[in-house]
Amino acid sequence: MQKKNKPENLMTCTAPAVAQILSLPEINFPYDLECALKNIYLGQSSSHCSDLCNNYIRCIESLPNVQRITELNYLIILKICLYLIQFELDLEMKKYTLLNYAIERYDSENNFIINMASLNIEPSKLIRPGDIAIFRETTNKARTSSSIRAKIINILKNKVTVKPPHPELAKILRDKEKRFNINFQSKHWPLRCCHYVLMIINECNWREIIYPQLKTNCTDMEFDIEWINTNIKENKRQKQAVMKILNNTARPAPYIIFGPPGTGKTATLVEAICQIVRQYPMKNILVCTLSNAAADEITKRLIKNIPINLIYRMYAPSREWSSVDKEIRPCANFVGDTTIFLSKDVLLLKKIIISTLSSSIRLIDENFRKNHFSYIIIDEASQATEPDMLIPLAITNQAEDEEIGFQAQIVIAGDPYQLGPVIRCRRIERLLGRSMLERLMNDCNPYKMQNGKYNPNYITKLIKNYRSHENLLYMSNKLFYNDELKFCGGADTQMALNWSQLPNKKFPMIFQEVLGTEQRCESLSVYNTAEVLSVLVYIDILMNTKFKTHAITQKDIGIITPFTRQQLHIKHYLTAMNYKDITVGTVETFQGQERNVIILSTARSKLFKHDSEEHIGFLSNPKRFNVALTRAKALTIIIGNPNILCKNEHWKLLWDYCKEHNGYIPFKQLPLKKNCKIAKLMGNLQTYSCNDSGTSTNLIVTEQKEKRKTEALFDVLVRKMESLTLRID
Repeated sequence: MQKKNKPENLMTCTAPAVAQILSLPEINFPYDLECALKNIYLGQSSSHCSDLCNNYIRCIESLPNVQRITELNYLIILKICLYLIQFELDLEMKKYTLLNYAIERYDSENNFIINMASLNIEPSKLIRPGDIAIFRETTNKARTSSSIRAKIINILKNKVTVKPPHPELAKILRDKEKRFNINFQSKHWPLRCCHYVLMIINECNWREIIYPQLKTNCTDMEFDIEWINTNIKENKRQKQAVMKILNNTARPAPYIIFGPPGTGKTATLVEAICQIVRQYPMKNILVCTLSNAAADEITKRLIKNIPINLIYRMYAPSREWSSVDKEIRPCANFVGDTTIFLSKDVLLLKKIIISTLSSSIRLIDENFRKNHFSYIIIDEASQATEPDMLIPLAITNQAEDEEIGFQAQIVIAGDPYQLGPVIRCRRIERLLGRSMLERLMNDCNPYKMQNGKYNPNYITKLIKNYRSHENLLYMSNKLFYNDELKFCGGADTQMALNWSQLPNKKFPMIFQEVLGTEQRCESLSVYNTAEVLSVLVYIDILMNTKFKTHAITQKDIGIITPFTRQQLHIKHYLTAMNYKDITVGTVETFQGQERNVIILSTARSKLFKHDSEEHIGFLSNPKRFNVALTRAKALTIIIGNPNILCKNEHWKLLWDYCKEHNGYIPFKQLPLKKNCKIAKLMGNLQTYSCNDSGTSTNLIVTEQKEKRKTEALFDVLVRKMESLTLRID
């Protein structure tokens, strides 16, 4: 690859052409682009729009018609997408403004705590450490005074901690007589990283990496391998992936590890890294993940087999020392409780550097020699956006010698049939919501199936599932994985068999019919009280039972529901029952996780119409369906209304599968028990109400003044359940 040799077609947008956008600065909106965005999003049209502004408008409005990102429009599309995301984030940030706020909490080090609970939002969803809080006094006298800008240093639930740059400014904020309007300004750090990378790509021809072509000159060398993970020795596909990575058979194209749920994707990556260190002791490896949790997991596995002085776990400055796992601390970038960045001389001694995708950009300043990293390994690749995936690739491309090509072997691991990148901007969701891994597998010949097989020089599909009982993955295997998954789970996947509540003692899945009423808050988030109560019924039963010799604990159970409001209702009831260690989350929360028992509450009891076709909303998303069904190891309990869910073909197949194996329980046979905690809790429930908070709910649990008999409490629950039948509006 040579610099300054970019194809002209990368400077052209399909329709219309706006080549000028590639020359725009990283974050600041030029006047014409800002006018175009305000025109589109805010309706602030200008009678004196420039030709360039009108071009931007036409370009942005054409995005929904662009079916996919192609080599012709690659840079243009990514660049525009970044600006649209930024503009929408800035609009969203305005909702976080606090008016006439009195600062009440601060410490001796001039750290000020802003309580944002009154806004009924979770600041951590949008505001990041490093962003800016801007204070303006609201007194008449101070209307013309300058603002105070303070750096956000920590976010915990609804509390944001900020620190002004000078003691004189802190003194103003400490004045209890003063009131402030506070708004927040994002530094857009992840977007800045992506803009920088696109600038680098614009100066190079990365076609062989981004849109690779099939090559035929691959040769495999034999390695005398002593397998560290002995299970991999018995797994043909995992061995294949490791050997192909060692032989760089795809280079410079990425090598893909296609890892369906529970097939040992991370174990394969860890084995590959360990073998690279053994076989090529002089080569350096950069490991990146989308999340810190995944980076930490890889680090913990590596330090068991590789000298810890060769590993560098690089955290962002916002990371707190107390949150770093004790196993990882010896190789983390901390001195005391402060993050540091090692000098280049010290970094050169590290064979493995591990970080998140966005944090890896800090390595660019070190000016490593070209191809310092012989391997760039990216986990969670199916969840990262295309610009995010490009960040670590830019690190090894910094060099003056234009004759040296890109020599690193890129390895990306993920599953295109699980949830992809989260894109808040609907206008570009279809474009940026498809990961690089999925794009390569769908659009590029080296990664496509030929005669029912993948080319092992470019991609390995893992097929041995070690996580789940075979019945639990039957539908996903059939619908998404070509019936190729083989089930190799241990005794823990069998533990729920013969459980007393199973209609079929050999089938560890229950489809519990619940004919509840779907309700909405003002934010349109969905909840279904009948399903909440049904979840609690099963929790109460599970927490008082054993699977063979294994007593179920709270940490064995995960509760998945697609809707935030349903999640919050379930959490509050569990807290009232003193079950605080059961994880409740959306499908996105559980991607990459597993539990012995998964309870899935769908909450849906209404149909929607679009273009005269009925559907069940975003529950129709096949990737969301797949992730929800592949989290359980031993038992899955599905709670929902089959009359509604079966309008979707995937849910209909699941319903038929459960009925065929006698795993269906009608609503009227919900296993209610006298004297159960649910009955007692329901007797104490005085009010159900929905407050449109987005993060909290006013489910008010109060003790009745007079005690009721257990029989009466049970009757209250039964009447409540029976009254929550499907309502047809």
